[in-house]
Amino acid sequence: MKKFFGILGFFIIIWTIISGVFMFYTDPGHQLRAMAAESILSSQHRQWAKYTFLPQKELDAMLENINNPNYENSASGKDDLDDLVNVKTDKDLYVHVESIESNSNPTRYYKGKIITISNPKRVKLVSSQLSDHGEQIFVIAKRAKALAAINASGFVDLNGHGNGGASTGVVIEDGTIKSKNKNTKEFVAGITKEGVMITGKYSANELVNLGVQYAAGFKPQLIVNGQKMVEGDGGWGWGPRTAIGQKADGSIIFVVIDGRQTRSVGASIKEVQDLLYERGAINAMCMDGGSSSSMYFNGENITTPSSRNNIPRYLPNIWALIPEAGDVLHVDVNGKEVTSFDGL
Repeated sequence: MKKFFGILGFFIIIWTIISGVFMFYTDPGHQLRAMAAESILSSQHRQWAKYTFLPQKELDAMLENINNPNYENSASGKDDLDDLVNVKTDKDLYVHVESIESNSNPTRYYKGKIITISNPKRVKLVSSQLSDHGEQIFVIAKRAKALAAINASGFVDLNGHGNGGASTGVVIEDGTIKSKNKNTKEFVAGITKEGVMITGKYSANELVNLGVQYAAGFKPQLIVNGQKMVEGDGGWGWGPRTAIGQKADGSIIFVVIDGRQTRSVGASIKEVQDLLYERGAINAMCMDGGSSSSMYFNGENITTPSSRNNIPRYLPNIWALIPEAGDVLHVDVNGKEVTSFDGL
């Protein structure tokens, strides 16, 4: 038995030396530590980034990129809106749900869902009804009679309890500004009365003046007027992601990638950008990610959040697909037609 443990200990020492040489003296090892640091710095546990043992100057540069990413306003005035998309708003509402999976990288993989919605005027921001606490995505969605939904705004979480109480950034619902500061420019995605999605750094008052009815803030931008915005891998590491985009025909795209799980490690910002770009998005923006990333469809949650016990987190608001009376629904999941709708 002593001989066995002696041999085992020898191999552990050899493996530790080889791993240390790889992680600290090779470019691929440095890249892995950098991705890990970016993942940590873009979470609520930034204090752990130092244990990647990267130089502080490099960590500071990563944090600066996360806090202040490049951006470009998709519209500077109302005259720009007519040229952005050609919105189709007939009574035929097409909804396509797609399961996605990537195994291209042997050390990392992800799973997620994408929903494409033909009529952008049916996509609205809906907030929690509690004044100092969020609600889970399925609670808000079912009350709003939504067919589908994703999480939207980030929120203040000083004690790490995830209660979704105070949203951050710009929030506009039914044309009314819900956020406290109306003049501070923030990263935001908004949808106008005409169904045009705007992204960039705007104040709430600027968006209302542009005719925005619904808006929620997060970052970074992914695509602006057909141009990719992400440089390198995006600088946010790998993790759960939520994003919203719009195609040239007005269709809205919801994306949620599961992460921080053995079944799905998560995606980089660039990978989310590319998923949207490949599906025709000309404007796209990240929403809150991490433990908040969730997607709801037809009465149930169809993604697996990374929160404790995979229970959906409390959220301040959601982007919701809410059909209206008279809409003719054409819905499919991975090509299979859906004809029964929960709660509509």
